[in-house]
Amino acid sequence: MFCIHFSNRSEAVIFYNAIVSEQKLWLFKEHGDRYEVKLISTSLSGTAYVESIRAFLQLIRKRKMLGWMEGVLKHKYYYQDDQEIQRILEIARDFEDKPPSGLKLPPIYHYIRAFIQDYLIARTFVKFDDMSAECLQAAHACIIEYTGKVIDEYKQEESYQLLLDSWRHRVHDQDTGIQLMHLLDEDGLIYFHDEGNPISESETRLYMKQYPDKSIDDLPLEWPVTTALVHSPDQLVIYSDESNDSNLELLMNIFEEKASWRPKSQFPFKMA
Repeated sequence: MFCIHFSNRSEAVIFYNAIVSEQKLWLFKEHGDRYEVKLISTSLSGTAYVESIRAFLQLIRKRKMLGWMEGVLKHKYYYQDDQEIQRILEIARDFEDKPPSGLKLPPIYHYIRAFIQDYLIARTFVKFDDMSAECLQAAHACIIEYTGKVIDEYKQEESYQLLLDSWRHRVHDQDTGIQLMHLLDEDGLIYFHDEGNPISESETRLYMKQYPDKSIDDLPLEWPVTTALVHSPDQLVIYSDESNDSNLELLMNIFEEKASWRPKSQFPFKMA
């Protein structure tokens, strides 16, 4: 008989529930503060072996991985601020569902799966706490590398947030003399003066020189947000029937109370 001991009931339940097609061959038992999941058949083989590997991997991902990473953050990368640590772990949790496109992550779960496969061979008894500790030791270098990738993403997020704050300061503090601008979402984003004439690239280029700012120096003129940042009007009225356009959402986020959203039907000018 193959038996697994758990010191934590939740972990025992997660493992037991992760066994799908062969669950009738497994027993879940409680003994005070100790919990057991037993395989009725004589040995761990065939489908039971395959499902055990999958269940252990799922359990480690759910219950151990972030704890291991937290230890690496504190003792390898020397993070101490709890808010920073929690944000990095949140990003790591997001990586589980959808890692950023183009980012090559170390194959940490490949190593963990390989460790579990080797660990279970010819065993009749497993203490999950011991197994997970040995797994951490075996995958430690990979966990450090993986955590480093998550930290890189966190630093990029921090840098973007600082840039976002600098854009907010610009549009709220910079007086360019422009009181009101209109932005129409019509086969692209088109900006208009309050008199109804479109804003040209040459005007935007001129305002970039007249009101210089490091936060906008390198922005491409073709990016739809650039014109609003450069001209920094006291009020920006957006006319759009789309509720999930990322550029418009960004503008609302930057301009805050200086921006308002209206349906396209309320656009006050006639298009040429």
